[in-house]
Amino acid sequence: MAFIYGQIGGNPGDEKATGTTQLHTLGTGMKIYDKVFYYGQANGAITAGKICQSAVGIANHDMDLAVNTASAGDKSLTVTVGGTAVTEDQYKDGSVYVNDGTGEGHAYKIRQHDAIDSSGSGTINLYDSDPIKVAFAAATIIGLVKNQYHGFIVYPTTATGHAVGVTATDIADGAYGWLQTWGPAAVLCDVAFVIGNHVRVSDGTAGSGEPLDRDGTHENEESIGVASLIAPVTTDYGVVDLRIRP
Repeated sequence: MAFIYGQIGGNPGDEKATGTTQLHTLGTGMKIYDKVFYYGQANGAITAGKICQSAVGIANHDMDLAVNTASAGDKSLTVTVGGTAVTEDQYKDGSVYVNDGTGEGHAYKIRQHDAIDSSGSGTINLYDSDPIKVAFAAATIIGLVKNQYHGFIVYPTTATGHAVGVTATDIADGAYGWLQTWGPAAVLCDVAFVIGNHVRVSDGTAGSGEPLDRDGTHENEESIGVASLIAPVTTDYGVVDLRIRP
């Protein structure tokens, strides 16, 4: 199978293509005139116009994991995870990041890995173009980060990740498809949008939006864009000029 990396151009309607066969690398971007989309895989069936969130992190994988004393230039590392097993390629096209110790602040792109048993050790293979820059020491500890478009979910009423886009069409559980991140899109409304004002993720209805009131009680909720056209009513879909990721 040929995979396409980076950014591609598309035609109107390409964003509605879905399927169980992976056609692009997760996180591939597609620009269609004034709109931008990113390719991912859904965790759960998700209908069109829903705000989506990155997969929930796993506490036994996301920080303070012991790692071998790898050298600068190495293209693999050995990590010991906590009490949750890792499935094969669960973190493919995600990242290893050094959260403390020598080399802290660096992140590396994951090319491939086998399954790792609960509380076991396994090898993480990096992209050849992204080898370890600063050697790991005995005190170096890392975390594993899933690709933000791998296993995206409907944005819950209490955030467990960050917004990654709005579904361009219905996507079946486990299927691949496109999330819109920039430009005008139809978005599920929980509380009527205010034209020209910012729209945030809703804390009342999963996957929907409502006005962002910076003097209100939920001013820290994540903003996804600016409302335009007529204000929609609850359970309808309104137009939001998305500003999640260009």
